[in-house]
Amino acid sequence: MLLGCAGPSVVADTTPVTSSYTVLGPGGQIIARAITAADTCPAIRIDGVATPMQMRAAPGVAPLRPGQGKASDFPVRVCEAIVPPRAQVVRIGSAAVTLPALRTQRIVVLGDTGCRIKQADHAYQDCSDAAAWPFRAVADAAAREHPDLVVHVGDYHYRENICPSGAACTSGPWGYGWDAWNADFFVPAQKLLAAAPWVAARGNHEMCSRAGQGWFRLLDTAAPDPARSCDHAEQDEAADFSEPYAVPLGGNWQVIVFDSARASRPLDLGRPEDARAFERYEKELDIVAALAAAPGMHSIFVNHHPALGFGARSDGTAVFGSPALLDPMRARFGERYYPAGVDLTLHGHVHTFEAIAFRSGQPPALVTGHGGDNLDAEVPTALAASYPSAPGVQFDFAVHAGGFGYLVLDREGEGWRIRAQGVDGTVQAVCTLQDGRLACPEHGPSNLAVPAAH
Repeated sequence: MLLGCAGPSVVADTTPVTSSYTVLGPGGQIIARAITAADTCPAIRIDGVATPMQMRAAPGVAPLRPGQGKASDFPVRVCEAIVPPRAQVVRIGSAAVTLPALRTQRIVVLGDTGCRIKQADHAYQDCSDAAAWPFRAVADAAAREHPDLVVHVGDYHYRENICPSGAACTSGPWGYGWDAWNADFFVPAQKLLAAAPWVAARGNHEMCSRAGQGWFRLLDTAAPDPARSCDHAEQDEAADFSEPYAVPLGGNWQVIVFDSARASRPLDLGRPEDARAFERYEKELDIVAALAAAPGMHSIFVNHHPALGFGARSDGTAVFGSPALLDPMRARFGERYYPAGVDLTLHGHVHTFEAIAFRSGQPPALVTGHGGDNLDAEVPTALAASYPSAPGVQFDFAVHAGGFGYLVLDREGEGWRIRAQGVDGTVQAVCTLQDGRLACPEHGPSNLAVPAAH
């Protein structure tokens, strides 16, 4: 069994650490993590007092799952410690542990960052080419923004298959073990991991049948649970869902994190498994509603799949929305799709930047899936007024931009100033969010005529 809470042993601060970082859990719980190849967990020093970290996951080879080309090897120990909310100075070895600000003023948002090597799609990104896979440059630029918080909207891992002979990629780590996770995420994100605490949303690439074994070891914020390790296929139906939670930003704002790992395809309610997934999403949406109902609170909903966002097929045809989410959302909240109190939504999955506003009452949507993986085609510059969206949805405008990048959200009064930043230094768009309304003047093509309601 690889996941567990083994009792600690006292160790010196000199235990070598491969990576250290901070993730924020329910209620803003501060979770310091360290990854080490040593035989013991390192010590964490909190305001001058050293205590041993707890082991989250032991080194080992995970059970081989159906469809995997090789078993996932994790020859590293994952350690963690809960940091008291009033801690002032925290260190793991020589590295400072980043702590959340009392009032988050600047948030960096990025997603879909890994390097795609996927035989089924005949997609072979050259991970050795910084222009073809610029995630390190994206992460380094985002770190230079000096954020108080980093939000990743999912899909950290893409190196699923070996690079075949003659393909554009080069040989390197592949599969779902630590070597691929390290190359795809921890090495290129090193400076950004050290810059601020992280809110980590789960993408479809981290579902159990893909990189879920690494997800639960490395980034999930719940206590380790052998029944939710993704090590065995019979666990998947439970482990591909997680209870939503809120992270306070100070003042009257919070982010609500929602696990949509299983939402890539529509649900067929004639299939018992899909009917159970629908019911599970409904229950989790009820939790979202309860979190968003906190008095006076404004919420930013964070998940991977954009329920109210655009995508484009390879032929350039635009598609809208995520049916697996829209159906249970409509069942719970009607044609607003989100509960009252949700004023903004953040997503990835579509590999481009989008800012979408609605005149029919839905909260604005920001899509930032352009963090490193192969870019998707931009939404066409003109869409007919009769473009099919979702019941009750009327568009106000949509702004989009090509190229790799990330978002910066700066608190401005009671709202936010939003900058879509290209990795090449260009500003892709500037928007503001005030009183739940998005405005994006003078930046990016607005590509939607206002259609009739559907």
